[in-house]
Amino acid sequence: MIRDTLHATKAATFCLHLPNPEQHGFPTPRGTGFFISPGGWFLTAAHVITENGASDGPVRKDVHDASLMKEDRPSLDPRKPPTLGESCIGVTLEFVDPITDLALLKVDKAKNPDREWLREARAFPLLSVSTRILDDGEDVYSFGYPLSQGGLVYPGPEILVGDMQLSPRVTSAIVASRIEKTGMITASGPPLHYVLDKALNYGNSGGPIVATGTGHVHAFCSRFQPVFVPQLHLSDGEGKHPAIMIPSLYGVVVNLGHPRVLAELRRRQIPLLENGRSAKGA
Repeated sequence: MIRDTLHATKAATFCLHLPNPEQHGFPTPRGTGFFISPGGWFLTAAHVITENGASDGPVRKDVHDASLMKEDRPSLDPRKPPTLGESCIGVTLEFVDPITDLALLKVDKAKNPDREWLREARAFPLLSVSTRILDDGEDVYSFGYPLSQGGLVYPGPEILVGDMQLSPRVTSAIVASRIEKTGMITASGPPLHYVLDKALNYGNSGGPIVATGTGHVHAFCSRFQPVFVPQLHLSDGEGKHPAIMIPSLYGVVVNLGHPRVLAELRRRQIPLLENGRSAKGA
C-alpha cells in the first residue's frame, strides 16, 4: 500500500524554489526533487532549472540561490502544535543532461546550521534508487508539488511581503507502457522512459516515481504526453478541422535504471539497489 512507504517518500521530497526576477527575487516554486544519498545529493528534472523550461535550454545563473521547501502540516492531535515546514539552502548544481532531462544538485549541510530538522540528523533523508526495470501494469505512485505558487503581496519600497502556497499531492498510477512510441530504429536495452496512465501536472517535474510494493524510486517526472483531438464538427474556409490539445493524458517519466543515468549516479558514488541488493556506485 502507498501509505506504507509514503512517509519516507515525503521526508526525502522537496519543492524547489528559485528567485523570480519579476518579483524582486522572491522565491517561486519551480518543480519537485528528492534526495538520493545521505550526503546531500538531490535529483530533479533539468528543465526545472533552465531559463526557458526546456531540458536543453540555458541553465539559470541563479541556481546557487535555490532553496528546498516543505509545507507546514497540521497536527492530528489538537494538543500538539503543527509541524513547521522544513527548508534548506546551500544548493550547488553539479550536473545537467538535456538528453535524459536529468539534473543533479548537491546540498551543503554545513550551510544550514540553524535548520532544526537537520541539526540532529546525521544524514539527509533519502529515497533508495533501484535499477530494476519496472513491468507494464506495475503499481507506482508519485509525490510532488503541482499547482504550487508564490509571489509578492506587498512590494513596498522598504519591505517586501510575500505569500507562498504549496500543494503537496500523491498520485497513484500504473506503468502503462515501457514504450513511449515506436520508430524506424529501436534501441535495445533498458527503456529511457516509462509512460504512466495518470496525468502529471506542472510542478510535479523532477518528483519521484516510487514502486508501491517496495518504496524504492525507479524514475522521475519529466513531462506529459499531449494528444491532439480533431474537432470534426468545425472547419475553416479550406475545409480543415482544428484540433484541441489535451495536455495531460499520460505522464512520461525517466527511468533511473537507464545506463546513461546510472553512469552519472555511479560516478558520484550514489547508493544503488541493484538486483534487489544494496550496492555503492563505483
